[in-house]
Amino acid sequence: MGKTKIVLDADVVIDFIDANHLFDLPRVLPNYDFVILDVVVDKELGKWKSTKDYILKHIEWIKTGSKLSIIPWNPDREAIQIYAELIRTKGMGESACIAYCQTHNDVLASCNLRDTKAYCEENGITYVTFLDLVWYAWQNGVMNEAECDKCIQDAIAAGNKIPNVVISQYIPTISNL
Repeated sequence: MGKTKIVLDADVVIDFIDANHLFDLPRVLPNYDFVILDVVVDKELGKWKSTKDYILKHIEWIKTGSKLSIIPWNPDREAIQIYAELIRTKGMGESACIAYCQTHNDVLASCNLRDTKAYCEENGITYVTFLDLVWYAWQNGVMNEAECDKCIQDAIAAGNKIPNVVISQYIPTISNL
């Protein structure tokens, strides 16, 4: 059995791209593999060709020993049933990521807590946000405090809807990954 994966939804990927720190993700939590479902790349991130190209180029660049990859979403019957339920109230990417995490016991990375938090808590799915991952980057020495604060501000300046906090004051969703 492989390492537990952190399954990145489109919003988290975009936040890290806008903050110029996508390349740091594989080092943030070294005991996890970071993945993006192919359906998220194709249907969500693929809406913006430049974003999709950036991700594909970036993943190719860090492929040697990388813990960031695109994986196929080949849902089994259970995942399809979960997805069919979720898609009624959530986005396509979120639904696929949640269904994948629920059926593989992996960690969801999403910023859209309004749509994901209650479901994850009710179904025992561990989840993290962009800010949680930035906090882990700070805690694990991947970025210093000033770099984390700049990362947050850069994501906000790009129009991403995340809380405006300084990392030293942030309380993570889960602090024991």
